[in-house]
Amino acid sequence: MNNAISIQNLQKKVNGVDLYSNLSLEAEKGGITAIFGPNGCGKSTLLNVLSGLAKQDGGEYHLSNLQRFHFSYIFQNYRESLLPWRTNFDNISFPLQIRGKDKAFIQKKIDTLMSLFKTDFDLQRHPFELSGGQQQVVAFLRSLANEPTFLFMDEPFSALDYENSLRMRESIQTYYMEHKPTILFVSHDIEEAVHLADQIVVLSKRPTTVAEIIKNPLPYPRTLVTLNSEEFHQIKNRVLIAFQKAAKL
Repeated sequence: MNNAISIQNLQKKVNGVDLYSNLSLEAEKGGITAIFGPNGCGKSTLLNVLSGLAKQDGGEYHLSNLQRFHFSYIFQNYRESLLPWRTNFDNISFPLQIRGKDKAFIQKKIDTLMSLFKTDFDLQRHPFELSGGQQQVVAFLRSLANEPTFLFMDEPFSALDYENSLRMRESIQTYYMEHKPTILFVSHDIEEAVHLADQIVVLSKRPTTVAEIIKNPLPYPRTLVTLNSEEFHQIKNRVLIAFQKAAKL
């Protein structure tokens, strides 16, 4: 297996109390891994540690062949990550502007993303003029503008209603099949996790460790037919049982 992310015996304390207890896991290059677990078990913190935004207190982690501009992070507090003085177009294009890409390149890239994700809101308006769901889409498109090899997502569909969540999941699969980034995302929704991930990591309560890793061999793209299949429901049930044990419900 060619692992893009490797975590060995990770330790982290919060206010002097253990959050992680020798947490270890691996994510394959070009795969999609969902992080699922009880409230407060450190799912978002794990993304922050791996992205360098927070420090661990022990253990090691490694992101293979990570290069500048090839990492993107969709934050849970996506509203705060958008720059309110910039238009939606300039928010999405910001990573490309930093790299010095010309206007024609930027326009073509944004047109492609807008078409892929079937978005039609006004790019010349500002984020505060959009709904919460549209703001989340802007954050999503910005994260993909650089065609990252690593994509971290913290509850990326939380502001979307069910219909638009399904549409976004369809679009991200299309993008994934073409570009094959390594995706690590936090989800509080079992259906969402099983819909997108080929590996679902169920975490325990604190002090957090990996309770179970469930493989999902269903082929992409996973459609509405997939969501209604017996195989999908079997995997979803396995995740639910693992979560019940991990959360001690």
